[in-house]
Amino acid sequence: MTAVDREWDQKRHFYVGTYASEEEAGLFHCLLNTDTGELDVVSGLGGIENPSYLAISPNRSNLYAASEKQNGELFSYTIGPEGELSLHDRKLSEGASPCYVEVTPNGKTLLAANYGGCVVALCIRDRGELEQASRVVHTGSGSHPERQQEAHPHAFVSSPCGQYLFAPDLGTDHIVQYTLEDDRLFKQEDIVLEPGTGPRTLAFHPGAKWAYVSGELNNTVTTFDYDLQSGRLKVAQQVKLLPEESAEDPANTAAHVAVSPCGRYVYASNRGDDSLTQFAVNSENGQLTLVERVPSLGQTPRHFAITDGFLLAANQDSGSVVSYRIGEADGRLTPTGFALELNRPVCICPLLEPVERV
Repeated sequence: MTAVDREWDQKRHFYVGTYASEEEAGLFHCLLNTDTGELDVVSGLGGIENPSYLAISPNRSNLYAASEKQNGELFSYTIGPEGELSLHDRKLSEGASPCYVEVTPNGKTLLAANYGGCVVALCIRDRGELEQASRVVHTGSGSHPERQQEAHPHAFVSSPCGQYLFAPDLGTDHIVQYTLEDDRLFKQEDIVLEPGTGPRTLAFHPGAKWAYVSGELNNTVTTFDYDLQSGRLKVAQQVKLLPEESAEDPANTAAHVAVSPCGRYVYASNRGDDSLTQFAVNSENGQLTLVERVPSLGQTPRHFAITDGFLLAANQDSGSVVSYRIGEADGRLTPTGFALELNRPVCICPLLEPVERV
């Protein structure tokens, strides 16, 4: 292996979405050095307003972005041989303020959650072209007098096998279960959470026995037992992300939740408190035990991503993306000392393997 090959092998591509106008560069192609944790910006793209959530197709040929605006849009980009992005298609999200996108495991459907009150599924055609398929409007409300006056889907997540889909609804304290048949969404049942939870994002354990949901309004993570056959989620545990006095402060709101690839740890980000919480996963029942809480080294950690032994955190209000090394033995987060300065970063999306060079 040549020195150039070794240098390339140490680089991992990732993309950052920000809150930006259509005229600004708001979608960034970046690199992570997997030896040191150093971060670099390769390029930035404009032409999309508020690309607040990103997802990559299973074959790593396309990146999809939610344009979080009143008349929401979904963008499809092709990923070039050097990781560069080229706009391929854009479609209306059929709702207001799309805040989440995900591609189903078979790569055939793009799921999107519109915070304004509906979820959509779009067919993915040749080279990532999008075709409207199905839309379902959520209804209802919750106990919070300001944040839960109406439905607010905040994510739309496929089960690991792709048979079931789940939409956490921050406004109703429900997780709505769907199936997708002949490109149409069919509602199956509502999983009800404790009033005032405000479910935001959902992550499955790699073993597919458990799932974890961040509670934005009560600063919690809820553990669910997951039944592979029926697709049912059953509440098993709810743990606080913050000390009791901090958890009750309305300025503190939980954001993202993710499971480490090894399945031994769950991490969550805390806005207001500006911290990252780590839990250990019980290998017998999937339930969580607090390990530690570390500063996010910025303000308002809306999102983070785990890749190649590092956690990358997007601090929205301080304009930084910070890298942490994840301890092999204990999963603890150690700052690398490296960061990127980007205006209002809100989503990080790694390309998990190097892009093949031509």
